[in-house]
Amino acid sequence: MKLTMPSLPPSLDIPDDIHELFKTEDDITGVRIEGVTLTSNDLKNINIAESFFNKVDFEHSDIQRFDVLDSIFRGCNFTATKFPESSWRRVSIDAGRCIGMQLANSTLRDIDFKNSKLDMVNFRFSHLENVGFDGCTLNDVDFYDARLKNVEFVNCTINGITFASARMNNVDISKSTVEGIKGINSLRGVTISYDQLMQLAPSFAAEAGIKVK
Repeated sequence: MKLTMPSLPPSLDIPDDIHELFKTEDDITGVRIEGVTLTSNDLKNINIAESFFNKVDFEHSDIQRFDVLDSIFRGCNFTATKFPESSWRRVSIDAGRCIGMQLANSTLRDIDFKNSKLDMVNFRFSHLENVGFDGCTLNDVDFYDARLKNVEFVNCTINGITFASARMNNVDISKSTVEGIKGINSLRGVTISYDQLMQLAPSFAAEAGIKVK
């Protein structure tokens, strides 16, 4: 699947005071931020564009209406972060720690999750289009009532994923290892491999209320 990758300017500014920047500016554009701790922030209406974040710690931050465009996050910590009703467009998240990340009611378009750990991530009611998960670990990830279009999981380890009430079009998990799926009634539009079908058959039967002797 071809994604539109972030487009960054050739040179980026390095802000003098990162914490003050996030507290006083609604629009942050063309910056490079590395090795900074931005934990436990409680903010609203932050717009980030054409920026690069390297090993930035966002743990336990709560940013209402977070809008990110054409940006790269490499080695960042998003543990227990809350980004409800956020918008992510042309964004790369590489080697991210996304445990307990909250993205409910969000829009993600042309997003590349690569080599990242996604445990208990909440994508409920979100809209994902042109999204790739490559080399990621996903444990108990929730796509309840989400809309997924052109979403691919490649070389991922998926230990529990919920698609209940989701609406899906061209979603491919056939190139990953899948241990459990919930929401079999919503799997229309999903591609799985034959081996996955055989492996998941008992859980599919159990969810459908079928007894196998």
